[in-house]
Amino acid sequence: MARHVFLTGPPGVGKTTLIQKASEVLKSSSVPVDGFYTEEVRQGGRRIGFDVVTLSGLRGVLSRIGSEPPAGKRECRVGQYVVDLTSFEHLALPVLRDVTKENRNHLLPDIVTCVQSGRK
Repeated sequence: MARHVFLTGPPGVGKTTLIQKASEVLKSSSVPVDGFYTEEVRQGGRRIGFDVVTLSGLRGVLSRIGSEPPAGKRECRVGQYVVDLTSFEHLALPVLRDVTKENRNHLLPDIVTCVQSGRK
């Protein structure tokens, strides 16, 4: 039987911390895990964007405030954030593509809450 966990909640309640700790416990118990989560990026105490982090330790830019899209790429925005689709596709899509009947129970999904302009 497939097991899926959807973790949602307002900013700052510990969703990412829970995923990090749960994946550490599972890995230390020799349970295979794969997946990714998003992590807030701050500068001078102010949120400037998000990174996508795989459970294997790879990290890349997911979005930044007011940054420009990569040259030759169309701009994708979520509120005030410009999304780096190339980085997301490079890191997150392989994890999703590698889901098989045998390993689908071992994914730890993180539901990304999109921050809309003017909302905290």
